[in-house]
Amino acid sequence: MRYLLLTCSTGGGHTSAARAIAQALEETGGECVIEDALQFLPGVEGKVISHGHTFVYRHLPSLFGMGYRFERRGGARAFRVECERGAKGLGAYIAGGGFNAIISVHIFSSFMLSALRRREGLEIPAVNVATDYTCSPGFAECGLDHNCIPMGLTDEFVRYGLAPGQVIETGIPVTREYGEKLDRQTARNMLGVTGQGPLVMLMCGSMGCGPMEWLAGELSRSLPEGGTLAALCGTNDALRSALERDAYPRLTAVGYTRQVALWMDAADLIISKPGGLTSSEAMAKRLPMLIVNSVPGCETKNLEYLTERGCAVYVPTESIPRTARELLADGARREEMKKQMERYFPHGAALRIAGAVNALINR
Repeated sequence: MRYLLLTCSTGGGHTSAARAIAQALEETGGECVIEDALQFLPGVEGKVISHGHTFVYRHLPSLFGMGYRFERRGGARAFRVECERGAKGLGAYIAGGGFNAIISVHIFSSFMLSALRRREGLEIPAVNVATDYTCSPGFAECGLDHNCIPMGLTDEFVRYGLAPGQVIETGIPVTREYGEKLDRQTARNMLGVTGQGPLVMLMCGSMGCGPMEWLAGELSRSLPEGGTLAALCGTNDALRSALERDAYPRLTAVGYTRQVALWMDAADLIISKPGGLTSSEAMAKRLPMLIVNSVPGCETKNLEYLTERGCAVYVPTESIPRTARELLADGARREEMKKQMERYFPHGAALRIAGAVNALINR
């Protein structure tokens, strides 16, 4: 079987989800191709959307949230019309690809597939995969064969217009390395982390946004004796340079890295914005979470999902350093958070999605 997985270069989480599904499909002997759907837009439109999304997300989060609310009211019509301009190029690519099924992990690529269904009668099985803990704007308008969604959210997706038979609660897919747990001390040794004190991850997301510089300084000063703070800055090189320049005590600034899973194995607590994939990866690792609410929109819905189920703690930004210290001292509370993660994030989401896709092909 040959599969096309469509992502979008608007952050690293979607591509990570595509890789996770590809791993599961390849275990069944499948051949997978991952493509950025924005490349099929005419001219430089794809690059404009990618860079514009990153800029607004990182520097103008309130504007990002305003746009999200506007698109929610209109079924994401503006983005849908724009993305459908890429349908022709995507259709030509699919026609020559010999694909048995298509999996979309971003609403933009799902819009393109939906247009191909309406205009050209695309018959290849196509699946939409949610990567946030909410029904994103436009989801119900796509009309693909299946919608793979997080656990416990069928009612919300139905409320926004999907039929119960169109959704499958698979969970959000994470790559294989997050489904495995390495011994804490072994992970620390591999990373060169010395000492036996608590290790806190400050996770800035793939785009390194939010009040991370202020938090890094305050956290490094408020950690318990022997504690270490690892600030993972993603692609935000300016943030990493600033943290290294300020030389905060007990702080390690880490740039873009492929060792996030290893840092999670080594850590006792993660402080992060509630991105869909970052949150899912932390839950897969059963790593207690303290949330930074940095970007309104879908991440606000992620925050609500996580805190309402006891998988994470949220406090105002100014209270995070004190709350982090309290959580590090409260082992029982952290263990309870791990139990809730086991309940609401069972391992195997990528395998469940792969099974749903193959069932469509066989049907």
